[in-house]
Amino acid sequence: METYHIVHYSESPNPSGFAEFQEALGYSMRRYSMRHCLLTGVVSQEHFMDALQKSMQICLLVGIDSKKHFKKIYINDTETGVLYTDWLMTKKGFNLLIMQSPLLNEQIARWLWELSD
Repeated sequence: METYHIVHYSESPNPSGFAEFQEALGYSMRRYSMRHCLLTGVVSQEHFMDALQKSMQICLLVGIDSKKHFKKIYINDTETGVLYTDWLMTKKGFNLLIMQSPLLNEQIARWLWELSD
């Protein structure tokens, strides 16, 4: 009589596949960029970076991973051959950045008024 051995295989998710899914989900949540900040009146790169640093510091102080809300990307302009950086943000990250903007104009004032609700 033959003896069969039962082998138990544990289910372990593919770590790279799961990480790729998480990255894709995070990417889909980051719908805002520096272009949207230009529409609100934050026109200076210096003002943007200052507000971004403050927003990331707030995330750090409250114990939230800022990588969930802010991601640095590189964009190549094929017409000019220039490589520049941009930032993708979640809605919460974008709102936080607008609140930290050192400028105050009509568009930012309207945005802050809407955020106060």
